[in-house]
Amino acid sequence: MIKLVAADMDGTLLDSRKRLSPRLFPVIHALRARGVRFAAASGRQYYNLLQNFAGFEDEMLFISENGAMVFDGRKPLYTCEIPAADLAAPVKLVRALLGAHVILCGAKSAYLEDGDPVFNENAGMYYARLQRVPDVLAAAEQDVICKVAVFQHHSAERTAYPALAPCAARFQVVLSGDSWVDLMEPGTNKGGAMRQIQQRLHITPDECMAFGDYLNDCELMQAVTHSYAMANAHPGLRRLCRYEAPSNDEDGVTQVLLREFGLPG
Repeated sequence: MIKLVAADMDGTLLDSRKRLSPRLFPVIHALRARGVRFAAASGRQYYNLLQNFAGFEDEMLFISENGAMVFDGRKPLYTCEIPAADLAAPVKLVRALLGAHVILCGAKSAYLEDGDPVFNENAGMYYARLQRVPDVLAAAEQDVICKVAVFQHHSAERTAYPALAPCAARFQVVLSGDSWVDLMEPGTNKGGAMRQIQQRLHITPDECMAFGDYLNDCELMQAVTHSYAMANAHPGLRRLCRYEAPSNDEDGVTQVLLREFGLPG
C-alpha cells in the first residue's frame, strides 16, 4: 500500500507553460483522506511552493531547494546549512564565468546581485522571496544559506556544470535543469530528504511512489520502490526508474495517480 507520493515540479507536475493541472488538487485531497501524504519535491524555494499550493499547505509535505529545506506543511523539519566561509569560492567562480549568475538561497530569502533581465525573469519563477543586493556574500551573513543556485540560460549542462567541477571537492554539484546548477552540502538531495521523511513517518521505500524528469531527481528515485520517469525525462533518469508516466504536458502524474489509486477522473 502506498503511503507517500512525491513529485518534482518543473517538467513533472508543471506543464511546459509552468501550470499545475487543476485536476491535481482534488487528487491530493482524496489521497490525504485515504491517509496518503503528497510531497512536492523541487529545486524551487519553499515559499514558491507555498504559493503554488495555496490552500493545501496543511495537507502536504515540501521537499524544497533540492532537499536542503524540508517542511511538513508550515512546520520546518530541517535545513542544511552551508557555512558562510565556504560560500566565497563558488561565488567568485560564478562571477568570473561569462553569462552565469548566482543566487544564494536562504531560510528567510534568496539573494542575487545581477540586473540581467533574463536572469531576473527566471529567478522570479522559482523564488517568491528574492532580494537584489549589492553583495550576496554580505547578505548571507544575515541568513542561513542552504544552497548556491547558478543560472546560465539554456547552457548549464554544456558550460556552467563542467566549469563548476572544481567545487565538487567541497559541494554536491547537481545539474537541476538546462539552465540551472545547484551546489549544496554533500549528501543533500531529494533522496536524502525522502529517507528522512520515511523515518519520521515510519514507512518503507515499498510504500513510496515518486515522479521526476531531470537529474536532480535521481536520488529521489533510488529512495522509493515505485519510481516513475516522465515521458519527457532526461535519458539518465529514465534508466533509473521502474516505470514511465505520460509527459508533463499530458498531465502524466495525475493520470497515473487516478489509475493506481482507483480515483474517479
